[in-house]
Amino acid sequence: MKRFTSVDDLIAGPGLDAALQRALGYASDPWSNDTLGKRRTVGLLFMNPSLRTRMSTQKAASLLGAETIVLNAGSDSWTLETRDGVVMDGSTTEHIKEAAAVMGQYCDVLGLRTFAGLTDRQHDYQETVLEKIIAYAGVSVISLESATRHPLQRFADLITIEQHKARKRP
Repeated sequence: MKRFTSVDDLIAGPGLDAALQRALGYASDPWSNDTLGKRRTVGLLFMNPSLRTRMSTQKAASLLGAETIVLNAGSDSWTLETRDGVVMDGSTTEHIKEAAAVMGQYCDVLGLRTFAGLTDRQHDYQETVLEKIIAYAGVSVISLESATRHPLQRFADLITIEQHKARKRP
């Protein structure tokens, strides 16, 4: 799967039911595939603060045997310029095009968390930052939350519903 930016990507890919069943299997036996991520690196780029998403994603990677590299844009990495064709002589020192390509060279999968700017609705709905990372990284990208969606949370909600829904009885 090239991208996971919405639960719809699961429907188009492996199928939602298959993904739910696989997730339920991991939930019942978290270490069952602890070599699946062996010799793989998951890069996590946070453009905004995170607690649960950050910890759960790092834990999931660990349970699969993968290493994680975490960057907080602007605090422990350069501030990224996301606009094309601008002179970078201000507060940004790295362009998202080059940064995404470098991260894609070091990582097998990238996760990105970026919020809406809340100043331009059309820009927010275009998911510009997320789409640029997908375009330039050269590896699969997981949205850890974006301007308009939080696919990991939505999938977690679907797992919880599946775990607790009433079952047909004979």
